[in-house]
Amino acid sequence: MIFLRLACLAVGVLVLVAPPAALFPNGAAFPDLPRSILLLVALLAAASSFFFIGVSAHRIRRAPALGRLCALLLLAPFLLGAVTLWRSADPLVMWMSGALLCFTLLLSLVLAWLVLKGPSASRLRAREGQRARMLALRGY
Repeated sequence: MIFLRLACLAVGVLVLVAPPAALFPNGAAFPDLPRSILLLVALLAAASSFFFIGVSAHRIRRAPALGRLCALLLLAPFLLGAVTLWRSADPLVMWMSGALLCFTLLLSLVLAWLVLKGPSASRLRAREGQRARMLALRGY
């Protein structure tokens, strides 16, 4: 789980850092202001979804609703990567959007596996034993 959290935080930073680094020589000469603002908002949405998953990944096993919310938040980077892959002709941009798309798909599969897996039998037995000890201490 710690690897998942660190990977999400690293990808969140890369989503914010890699596109400006790729556009460095001629990125300031982009004349279409509304399109660049839309792109910035999309990048921030993608990065914030990865940051949210990185921060709340330790609670996903215990809260299936949080796992579903995290999977829903992954729609932003998935759509961003798919649209960029579809519309771009630059090889560097295609590689970056393909990597974003692959990581998003792998992360959503891991989240689905965590939500569908549920608690193991040993965790349920441990929880029942802990509940029995608490009831014995209270005198019920």
